[in-house]
Parts: sequence; C-alpha cells; structure tokens
Amino acid sequence: MTDSSLTIKIDILQRPYSVRVRREDEEIFRQAGTLIEESVQRYAAKGAVYRDKQDLLAMALLESTVSAIRNKKAAGDAEANGKLLEKLKDINEYLSANLD
Repeated sequence: MTDSSLTIKIDILQRPYSVRVRREDEEIFRQAGTLIEESVQRYAAKGAVYRDKQDLLAMALLESTVSAIRNKKAAGDAEANGKLLEKLKDINEYLSANLD
C-alpha cells in the first residue's frame, strides 16, 4: 500500500511550519494557512490594539472558532428543521387520509 500523505510547508506570520497531511487534504491546509494570514492581517491593520503576534494569532483563532461553532449550529438547525418538516408531512398525510 502506498503512503497517501505528504509533508507541506505552511507559512504563518513569516514562520514556516511543516505539516504532514493526507494528499486529499493538502489544498484544505493551504487554504487554512491563507485564511489565517488574512485574518491576522485584518487584526494587524487595526493598529496598536494588539501588542504582538501572539495577540494577532489569538484573535484569528477566536474568529475561526466562532465561525466553526456557527457552522456547526447552522448544520444542526438545518437537520432539526428537516426532521420537523418530515413530522409535519406525516401529520398532513394522516389528516388528509382521515378527514375524507
């Protein structure tokens, strides 16, 4: 069996990080590195509010985590809505069949 992983370099705040990833995840990791850099740059542009790179990374991490939680909640809400729609459909069918 062939090894389906590779080591890639992701730069964050001009610091290279070697990461071993599955080949199919390479693009996701590269996109994540780009999004982190963009987030850090947005916070850096706000000026002296953040003292150092650690503050910038902490804010970028917080932003990313909030986004992940929102996405997870939205997916759960969509699933709950789907279940509710199924129950309403069942009720509608029952009423239609029994009110004739």
